Amino acid sequence: MKIAKDGIRSIVKVGYDGRVHKTFRGTDKEERFANEVKVLKALEARGCEIVPRLLESDPGDLTIVTTNCGAPALGSISEAKAAELFKMLEEEYGIVHDDPFPRNITYNSRMGQFCIIDFELAKILEDPKRRGGGDEAHRTLQWCGLTCDGTRRPGNQDALAVFSSDMGWAYSADLSGERSIDANGLIFAVSDGMGGPAAGDVASALVVRELRRFLPAMMGDFHGAVDPEGLLEAAVKSLHGYVTRVGERDPKLTGMGATVVCGLFYRTRVTFAHVGDSRFYQYRGGELTQLTFDHTYVGAMYRAGKLNEREARTHPRKNVLQQAIGGGCQFVHPQVSSTSIEEGDWFLICSDGVVDGLWNRNIAECFADAESRGDSAEQLAHRLLDRATEEAGGDDTTLFVVRAVRGEGD
Repeated sequence: MKIAKDGIRSIVKVGYDGRVHKTFRGTDKEERFANEVKVLKALEARGCEIVPRLLESDPGDLTIVTTNCGAPALGSISEAKAAELFKMLEEEYGIVHDDPFPRNITYNSRMGQFCIIDFELAKILEDPKRRGGGDEAHRTLQWCGLTCDGTRRPGNQDALAVFSSDMGWAYSADLSGERSIDANGLIFAVSDGMGGPAAGDVASALVVRELRRFLPAMMGDFHGAVDPEGLLEAAVKSLHGYVTRVGERDPKLTGMGATVVCGLFYRTRVTFAHVGDSRFYQYRGGELTQLTFDHTYVGAMYRAGKLNEREARTHPRKNVLQQAIGGGCQFVHPQVSSTSIEEGDWFLICSDGVVDGLWNRNIAECFADAESRGDSAEQLAHRLLDRATEEAGGDDTTLFVVRAVRGEGD
C-alpha cells in the first residue's frame, strides 16, 4: 500500500484496490476512532454523497477502511468555496467539522465534485431532514412488479425479477412486497427480448435470471466494494457474453438479444445499469427524472436536441437498438450510475411498452395522483399498467414501481 499521510494523529495508506486505510494513533486515539466511525455512519444514513463511505472498522487496531474521495484539493479550492461546503455539511446534514479548511477537501474526478474528509473530531447535530423526531428511520422499500402480454404477437417476450443479496444473491423475492434495505441489497431487473418468438422469450428470461450469477457477493451490502458502479458494469458485460454464447450454441436462438435495466437498492443509494431502451425513472418532490437514456439512434437525436419528444415517439426507427444484451452486438457499453434514496422517493423500472402508451408527463401525473391519494406501490403499478395498455398495448408491457418508505425499528 502507498502511504498518503504519516502524521502524529494517524497514518493513511491507499491500497492497490483504491480503498483508504486510516489507522489512528497519538492522544485520545480510541475516542477519535470511535467518533469518526460514528460520524461516517451518520453521514451515510443522512444521504451525504460528498464524504467517504465507511467500508470496514477494526476497534482492535483502530483502523477504518473507506472509499477514496480523490486527491487533495489544497491549492485548487479557495477558502471561501471550502467554507461553503462545510456550511452545507452542517445545514443539510447536521455535521459540524472541527477543521473547516481547504486541507480537508479533496477532488473526486469520477464524481466531478469536491468532497470533505477527516471527521475524527466532528460533531453530530440533529438531522435537519428528520421529520417529527423519534427513533432513526430504517430504510424500507415497498414494491410491485407486473407484466402484460401485448396484442401484436402471441406470448410475452418481457421478463422481470427481484432478488436479494441474502446468501450471495441466491434469494428470489416476490414480485410484490416490502422489505428493509439496511442490511441487504435488493435488485429489480426488467428485460425486453428480441429475436423471434422463442428466442426473445429465452433471451429476456436468461437476462433476469442469470444476472445474479455475475454479481460479486459483496455487492449485496457494499462491504469492501470501493466501486459499486464498476462492479455492476462488469456484471452486465459478463451477462452480455453469456447470452451471446448461449445463442451461438443453439441455431434456434441465433441472434437472440434483450434489453436490460436494473437497480441495486442498498441503504441510501441505488446503483443502476442499463442497455437498450428499457427505462429507469425517479420521482421526487413533484419532479420526474428519466435516469437512463435510450441506446437508439432516435434516442441520440433526442438527447442532442434534434428531435422533440413527439418526433422521437413517432420516428420510424425509434425501436432500432444500437446496443443490446446478445443480439449480435460485439461489445456493450452499459450506462451505469447511481443516485440517492430519500424517504418518499418513487422509482419506475419498465420496458418500452410503458413508454409506448405514456408520455413522460403522463407518468409524472400518475405519480402525483398516487402521492395525493396516498396510494401504495401496488396501487400505482396497476394504474400505470392499465393506463399504458389502454393507450397502446401492442407491445408487451412490464414494470416495477418501487417506493422508499419509512420503516420502523425493532
